[in-house]
Amino acid sequence: MKIFGIIGLLWLLWWPFNPLKAQSLKDTLRIETIQIIGKKSRGKFNDTRSEVDSIALAKSSTIRLSELLSQNTPIFIKEYGKGAMATASFRGTAPSHTKVTWNGLDINSPMLGMVDFSLIPVYVAEQVNLLHGSSSLAESAGALGGTIQLENKANWSNKLSGKLLTGYGSYHTLDEYVQLNIGNHTIQSKSAFFYNSSENDFSYQNKLNANLDPVTGAYSYPIQKNTHADYKNYGLLQEFYLQTASNQTLSLKTWLQYNARSIPQLLTNESYEAASSNRQNEHALRSVAEWKRYGNQSRISILSAINLQNSSYRLENSVSGSSNQVVIDSDAKILSFINKIGFNYQFDPSFSLQTGIEANFYSVDSENRQPNKLVFGYNQTRIENSFFGKLEKSFNDSWSALFLVREELIDLSHEGLLPLISVSYRPNPEGALVVSGSVAGNSHPPTLNDLYYLPGGNPLLKSEKGTQYDLHLAEDFTFGKSLLKVGLSLFHSDVKNWIIWLPTFQGYWEPTNIEKVVSSGLEANGGWNGQCRSIRYSLKGNYAFCRTRNLSEESPAFGKQLPYIPEHSANVNLHLSFSTLYIDWMWNYYSKRYTTTANSEEINTDYLYPYFMNNFQIGMSMPFDNNKLTTEFKIQNLFNEDYRTVLQRPMPGRNYQIVLRYDF
Repeated sequence: MKIFGIIGLLWLLWWPFNPLKAQSLKDTLRIETIQIIGKKSRGKFNDTRSEVDSIALAKSSTIRLSELLSQNTPIFIKEYGKGAMATASFRGTAPSHTKVTWNGLDINSPMLGMVDFSLIPVYVAEQVNLLHGSSSLAESAGALGGTIQLENKANWSNKLSGKLLTGYGSYHTLDEYVQLNIGNHTIQSKSAFFYNSSENDFSYQNKLNANLDPVTGAYSYPIQKNTHADYKNYGLLQEFYLQTASNQTLSLKTWLQYNARSIPQLLTNESYEAASSNRQNEHALRSVAEWKRYGNQSRISILSAINLQNSSYRLENSVSGSSNQVVIDSDAKILSFINKIGFNYQFDPSFSLQTGIEANFYSVDSENRQPNKLVFGYNQTRIENSFFGKLEKSFNDSWSALFLVREELIDLSHEGLLPLISVSYRPNPEGALVVSGSVAGNSHPPTLNDLYYLPGGNPLLKSEKGTQYDLHLAEDFTFGKSLLKVGLSLFHSDVKNWIIWLPTFQGYWEPTNIEKVVSSGLEANGGWNGQCRSIRYSLKGNYAFCRTRNLSEESPAFGKQLPYIPEHSANVNLHLSFSTLYIDWMWNYYSKRYTTTANSEEINTDYLYPYFMNNFQIGMSMPFDNNKLTTEFKIQNLFNEDYRTVLQRPMPGRNYQIVLRYDF
C-alpha cells in the first residue's frame, strides 16, 4: 500500500506546478463571461446522447447515483439491498459493458470491470450525460451498452457561493454535505465534504423462510429485521480551475472517499443473527489534471488521471465454544493511471477533424488469506493504448455524417480496428425532426479477474466482439407556452464471445465465452415542460424494451433471456411548482426477471416478480437576498411495495426523510 501512496502523493505534488512554466502571459485581456441562449441543434451525431436534467439533479442531492439513474434513465439498476452493491445493465448488457467516467477518468475497476453505483453520491457531479450504444465509441472502446459521464465545470462568474445540507431519515439515516466555492475570472476553487450513514435496520416479511404450524399444517412467514446491514460513506472533493492565459485553462480535480458496510444474511439463512460477521471496506483516491488550449480553429487537451482503490472483505462465522472462524479474508490494491491527448481542428463551420491518443496502465494485487495460512491471489498489470481519428461533415442544412476509426492495443497486442459510421438527416431544415442512424464495431477485453482469479480464472478467454446498429428519431413540438420533446431509438447489438461466469463440477465458478448473444430493442423518451397560469410543470418519462438472448446453437439456453435483465422498464417524473412550493412524484417499473439461464418458472426462486415503485416529495424554497433556504420532505416507496431486484436480498418498505438545504 505504501507504493500506492507514494505514487499518488508525487503525482499530486507535481501536476499543479509543472504546466505553469511557459504559460504566464502578462498582457492578458479579461472579458466578462457571456451566456448565449438558443435552440440546441439536434442535427449532428449528438442525437444518440442524453443527459439528466438540472431539476432531477437538484432534487436528488441526498441519494446515490444508482437511484438517480433508475428514476431518470432507461438503465436497469440491480441492487443487492439498500446501501449494498448496485450494478447497471445498459441496453441489456452486462455491468462491465457500462463505462463510467468522472471528468475523463475511467472509474471502472480493472479487477471486476464494473462500477458499484451505490458508492457514488450524486454530489460528485454537476452534469450526468449518457452515451447510448455505438455513440460511446467516440469516447472509448469497450462500452457495449453505453457510457455514463460525470462532469464538473468551472463557473468563472462566481465570487463566493456554497451550500449546506443536512438530512435525516428512517433507519437512522444521516446525510451531511458542505460546499464552498470561491474565486474570480482567473482562478476558481470548489471544496466539498460529504457524509452518509445508516443503521439500515428496516423490517420485512421473509417469504423464503417459513414456519410450519404442527397442529394446522399452515405456513406463516416471520417478520424479521435487516440487522448487521449498517453502512457509512464519507469523503472530500476539491476542484481547482486556472485560466493561465486568455485561451488556456488548467484544472485539477480530486475525489477522496472511504466506504464501510456490513453485508446482511440471505433470506434463506436460518442461523441466529450474530452467527456471522460480513464486512467490506474501501478507500479510494481519484484525481484528474487537464490542460486545454483554444486556437482560432483548433483545440488541444492533455489529461492525466489516477484512480487508487484499496478494498478489503472479511467473512467470519461464529463457532460455539471456540473463536470465530475466518472464512474469507481478502484485500485488493487497484491502480488505474490514465493519460490522454486530444486535438481538434475546425477546417470550416461544416467540417472538422479530431484525433486522440490514450496510454493507460492498470495494476491489481489481489490476496485471499485462508485459515490454514495459505494465500491465494494474483498480481498482474495491463497496458492499454488507443488511437483514433474522427471526421465530421455537414453537407448542407439537412445532411451530416461522421466517420471514426479506433485502434486498440492491449499489452502491445492488436485488438482490431473499430469503425463507426453515423448519418443524420433533417427533412425540413427549419424543423426539429431529426433522423439518424449508425453502425459500429466494438471490443471489450476480459477483466483481470476473468483471466487470473484463483480459483476459476480463465487465461484462455477471448475478447468480446460486438457489432452495433442504431436508428434514432427526435422531434420537438411547441404548444403555446409549453414544449414537448420526444425521442425514439431502435438498437441491435450482436456480440460474439460473450463472457459469463458459470458453476463447475469442482465446486467453484469459472468464466467462459458464449458463442453469440444478441441484444435488441427500443428506447423511448419524452418531456413536456410549460406553465399554466402561475403553475410551472415538467413531465418526463423513459421506456425501454430489451431482449438479450443467448443464441449459441449448442447451448441448452438457446433463445432464452439472460438472467436479471427485464424486457420492459419505465419511469415517469412529474414536477410541479407554485411560487416557493414544489411537488415531485417519481414512478418506476421493471418487468419480470429470471434468475436462471433456463428462464424457468417452476418455483418462486426462479424469477423475480414485477414491481411498481413510487416516491414522493414536497418542498419549499424561501429566497432572501441572494440566498435560499429549502426544506424537503420525502417518502420513499410510497405504497409500501414488497419488491426485490436480486434474489434473497430484502429491500425496505415505506420510509421517510427530511432535508434542509441552504444555498448562498
